Amino acid sequence: MLTTTLRGMLAHKLRLALTTASIALGVAFLAGTLVLTDTMGTAFDRLFDKVAAGTDAVVRTEAAYSASEGVSTSRAPIDAAVLDQVEQVEGVRAAEGSVSGYALLTDTDGDAVIPPGGLPTTGATMSADEKLRGDVKVLAGEAPDGPHEVAIDATSAEENDIEVGSTIKILFQGPTEEFTVVGTVGFGDDKDLGGSTSAYFDVATAQRVLGTPGVFDTIEVSADPGISQAELAERLSAVVPEGTEAVTGDAVSKENADAVKSNMKMINILFSIFAGIALFVGGFIIWNTFTMIVTQRSREIALMRAIGATKRQIKRSLLFEAILIGAGASAIGVALGLGVAKGLKVLMDVAGFSLPTTSLQVEPRTIIISMAVGTLVTVVSALVPARRATKVRPVEALRESAADTGSFSKRRALVGTTVLGLGTAGVLSTLYADAPMVVFGVGLLSVLVGVIVALPMAVRPLAAAIGAPMKLRGLSGELATQNAVRNPRRTAATAAALMIGLTLVVSMSVFASSLKTSFGEVIGDKTDADLYVTSASSQGPGFSPTVVAAVEDVEGVDSVAASGWGMARFEGHDTSYSAVDPATAGDLMQLDLSQGSLSELGDDTVVVSRDIAESNGWELGDTVDAEFAATGKHQLELVGIFDSKGWVTDNFVIGLDEQNALAGPQLVTSALVKVAAGADRDEVQDAITAALADHPDAKVLDQDAYEAEASGFIDGLLTFVTVMLLLAVVIALLGIVNTLALSVFERTRELGLLRAVGMTRGQVRAMVRWESVVISLIGALSGAGLGIGIGVALSRVLEDQGITGVSIPAPQIAVYVVLAAVAGVLAALGPARSAAKVDVLKAVVTD
Repeated sequence: MLTTTLRGMLAHKLRLALTTASIALGVAFLAGTLVLTDTMGTAFDRLFDKVAAGTDAVVRTEAAYSASEGVSTSRAPIDAAVLDQVEQVEGVRAAEGSVSGYALLTDTDGDAVIPPGGLPTTGATMSADEKLRGDVKVLAGEAPDGPHEVAIDATSAEENDIEVGSTIKILFQGPTEEFTVVGTVGFGDDKDLGGSTSAYFDVATAQRVLGTPGVFDTIEVSADPGISQAELAERLSAVVPEGTEAVTGDAVSKENADAVKSNMKMINILFSIFAGIALFVGGFIIWNTFTMIVTQRSREIALMRAIGATKRQIKRSLLFEAILIGAGASAIGVALGLGVAKGLKVLMDVAGFSLPTTSLQVEPRTIIISMAVGTLVTVVSALVPARRATKVRPVEALRESAADTGSFSKRRALVGTTVLGLGTAGVLSTLYADAPMVVFGVGLLSVLVGVIVALPMAVRPLAAAIGAPMKLRGLSGELATQNAVRNPRRTAATAAALMIGLTLVVSMSVFASSLKTSFGEVIGDKTDADLYVTSASSQGPGFSPTVVAAVEDVEGVDSVAASGWGMARFEGHDTSYSAVDPATAGDLMQLDLSQGSLSELGDDTVVVSRDIAESNGWELGDTVDAEFAATGKHQLELVGIFDSKGWVTDNFVIGLDEQNALAGPQLVTSALVKVAAGADRDEVQDAITAALADHPDAKVLDQDAYEAEASGFIDGLLTFVTVMLLLAVVIALLGIVNTLALSVFERTRELGLLRAVGMTRGQVRAMVRWESVVISLIGALSGAGLGIGIGVALSRVLEDQGITGVSIPAPQIAVYVVLAAVAGVLAALGPARSAAKVDVLKAVVTD
């Protein structure tokens, strides 16, 4: 049986190659994802190790809660007097206070130096003690030592022609200041800190421009020789004041790296989803291939049963073939994964999501997981066909042929329609009966599964509709349609692979189009703004609050409504909140308060959405428990309830001044501008642009430009997702090639007879091509219809999150369908040539 299995595999090299390619591509994506995430994780580990290389212990205030541990943690400052206590501890070689914060560099022309992908623009203290700096090295010039001196990362200096001795402006949360660049800085072998920009100051200057004089963010400590980090931290913990803590430098480095990698989890999950889709589609192809193998070899299997082979041996033979194909394809996929990892990194860079990387990291678990998943998917996909092979009876060896009509079973129709109906009910219950989102998710999955199961039932009517125009092409078009519906199960399985890819692409297109439409409606109908001030980078975290003051001073500006954003705990749950200016938000943001007033926002107050108020039974005057990482627990008085979301999409709203008091100094994320009556909007915009010359971290846009920028960002995300999903489409097209190639082999005698009765080679090629187009369009049209439905449902269920409109990009979807038909023609080129080359005499005498 082993020899027979191996000979059977090698006898059909094209089939083996196409089946191997389908699973290898999926495994390559999975392996590439694991390699890339491991590489980025290692890069962050090394990055933070470099920064903390000279620090043996860190003294800091305790965080209010540990969920935000790491670089994103907002902690209260530590009094500078604690430094004196730390320096007296036995075993302390050196100790210095450290401050960090927002510092945006400009070049010598005053243009902002903006890192890609919204990476941070950081200012920090440069330790006077060189050992405390660790791997932060001065590459050129010297360390800063004065109120107007700065050292910047070498990458920013080189890429923006900033030479040592140059004078540049640096933007802070406070006023913009001029500094002389006295040095450039590197980090070990790197010239920047993971792609971000860095500005280093002496301690006093850093306290003035980044923090508050008299306090530090942390105190960094270096130990005497022979003193371990753990021992030093223990000694420091014994003397530091209550509310502060001493931790090892290694612990802080790991904490920071873990925090960043935790924030990357969404990227990891996203990549894993795409890999899963690719493997799922590949599974369809493998199932279809093995089904056809069983059908075509039914006479051979029957003969083997007749000469004594048991059912178990037949099943074991096919599963062994699946294991060999799966293992071989997975090994190829792992090798290809290195290239995929590099490609994904390039794609992320192009899309503006730059992240630091190092040399590719191939962990043993990557190889094990990829090999196991690829082999398991192949074996599972072959289980049903293998089981079907055991039902072939020995008497079938006496038959001339054993063609499988693949008729559609009533039981499958019942199961498919039932699952589809239940899924639809789940989706509708979420949309109209307030069922939880988990029901919506399960409902969507059930709809997809139901359509896949029931698709053979729709093959004949869809093929008839698609094939109607093809009949005008004569006999080739008519036969192509008949061939496509000859085996509905096989056609459905082949089309389903393409349908899944198109469903996801189309649903994302509908969702993105709805998002853009909703954003246009929000800024047009839910604000009274004439102009919009936003970050200079579309992915930037925000801009300095001094920008708002500069805009307010421009002649012709009536009012400015600034807003911010942050994360905190409300009633024990981590959630986001918005911060607004109570004096102007009511006029420009149209929050539609049904109770209370935004003007009442002040110290320890909050405004909430009606949904949150009703779910918690809150009324005006009630107390809301809140917790901020920087300042701990607070009780906020409920002073307003708003009915509809528009510009503000969060459920909790506090004042900007309150945010700075509770969460520490924050950037402004956006500002709405109302032009005074009688003033010319274009002139006011030009005046604001001039006023922002010293604030290059912000820009002013009119409504059309602001909407276009937001749409461009959404389009970028859509392009990123679409490119990722194209792998599934490519695998689906391989499935069409595989199906057609096997179908041509299966119909060798039939093709020979057609040629014998006068059908030309060109007609045979056209027949196979049109058959491929029919299969492709069945998958494309099914995917387009299902994708539109899912996209609309997804848009409607997120109405409370600000997606108020639904938009279906019909021209874009039409292009997808046309491209699928063209791809079907291309996929049929090889099988069509094979069909046309069938030897008439040999085909006719085949027995």
